Amino acid sequence: MDAQQWNERYRSANSVWSGEPNAALVLHAPEPAHPDSTALDLGCGEGGDALWLAARGWHVVGVDWAGVALERARRAAADSGTDARFVEGDITDATTLATLSDTGTFDLVTVAFLHPEPEERPQVYAHLAGLLAPGGHLIVVAHDPEHGAQGLPGPQHHRLMSPDDIIGALALAEGYEVLVAAREEQSRVGAVTAVDSVVVVERQPASD
Repeated sequence: MDAQQWNERYRSANSVWSGEPNAALVLHAPEPAHPDSTALDLGCGEGGDALWLAARGWHVVGVDWAGVALERARRAAADSGTDARFVEGDITDATTLATLSDTGTFDLVTVAFLHPEPEERPQVYAHLAGLLAPGGHLIVVAHDPEHGAQGLPGPQHHRLMSPDDIIGALALAEGYEVLVAAREEQSRVGAVTAVDSVVVVERQPASD
């Protein structure tokens, strides 16, 4: 789906997502290390994750290509008094993303449920680690192939990603450590609703 199709999807419903943060983000997101800690939420949609992070002290920028979703995110931020900024843009454009921070990097980068075609994965993921400040964390969440094997709704099976698929797409250079590479089940009322691949990466802190 391109930006126009996503905008049409958002226009067709009062809300597409729940407005709640992703469970994996809640489980794995670190606390802000200092009052000026910055976070970048890519593919932010209607802003559920970004608003949750902002409420916990992060200075958040959410980026998405669907302007309809971003307007909803901005209204939600205003209604809640949450300090989050939302920008319409291309999440694969590393140069432009770097301009969204005074330093060109972020203390936290989050990406949830982006499922490109396998040959397009490097374009979507390979630049993300470079957006991290020293000591920063990257959290990537995607539906795992087991999600499709269980017949749960979502992208086509060939676009689902295991933790190893995610790590391969990130193409991490020296100086980055994978802290988490796991398959996590989400459930509601005793029923499995999602099987997710979760990867958390830390950029090594700067040496003294």
